[in-house]
Amino acid sequence: MPASPATGPSPIEGIRLVERFERRSADFTFTATSLPGHLIHLIVAGEVEQTSNGRRQRLAPGTLVWYHEDEWVEGRVLRAPWVWYAVNFSAPTLSPPDFARRLLPDQAALEPAFAALHAAWRQPPSWRRDVLCQSHLLALLAGLETNRDDRPSATPAGRLWWEVETWARQHIERAPTLAELCAQFHRSPNTLARACREAVGLAPMKRLKQIRLSLARGLVLYSDLNMTEIALRVGYHRVHEFSRDYRKAHGRPPSAERAGG
Repeated sequence: MPASPATGPSPIEGIRLVERFERRSADFTFTATSLPGHLIHLIVAGEVEQTSNGRRQRLAPGTLVWYHEDEWVEGRVLRAPWVWYAVNFSAPTLSPPDFARRLLPDQAALEPAFAALHAAWRQPPSWRRDVLCQSHLLALLAGLETNRDDRPSATPAGRLWWEVETWARQHIERAPTLAELCAQFHRSPNTLARACREAVGLAPMKRLKQIRLSLARGLVLYSDLNMTEIALRVGYHRVHEFSRDYRKAHGRPPSAERAGG
C-alpha cells in the first residue's frame, strides 16, 4: 500500500483568547472593533441585532460569526441573557471565508467543541495545555472548513502573498494597483505575481477584484447601503463599472440581486 503524503504545518501560529462572555441586560448597546487576526463567535443564548462593516446581522443561538482583522461592529441586545464564546487566533496562511459566508446559522452542534477549547484554555500554562488548545481549535476549524480551496500556501511565497492580501483587505476602498502593491512591499511585479499564483492560483489583480466583489455581495445582500455607497466602499468610483464587474462575477447586477433577496 502506498504511503499517504505527509501533512503540512498547522496554519495556527498562536491563540490569543478563548472566553465565554455574558451580558444580562436587554437593550444593552455596544460599539467595538474585532481583534487582529481571526475572531470567531458562537452565540449560545439570547439574541442580538448588529451591523458589521455595513452588513446587517441578526444573531440567534447557534449562530457563528467569523470576523477578520479590525472590523467595526455596533449593535444592541434584543433578548437577554446574551451568551457567546469568542476565539481569537493568528493564522497568517488561513484565508477568511468570503464575506457572504462570514455568518453561519445552525451551528449549535459546535458548542461542545467551543466548550472543550475553553476548558483547555483555562488550564495552567504548560506544554500539554498548548497542545490541547491547538488540537481543539484545529478540530473546530476542520468542522467548519469543509469547502475551502483558497487557503494560501505556507511556502515563503505564499506567506508573502498573505501579507499583501491582508494589507489590501485593510485598504479595500483604495483598490490598489499592482504598482502600488510593489511599492508598498518593495517587490517586483513578477515576484508578486508568482507569490499570488502559488498561494491562490490567480493573478494579483484578479484575486484582489475577487475579494472586493465578495465584500460587495455581502453588502448588497445584508446591508442598507445604496449601490453608490457600496461601489465606493469596495474601490469603484463609477457605479456602472461596479455593476458590470458585479454581474460578471455573480451572474446578476447588484440591484437585481438585492431585489431577489
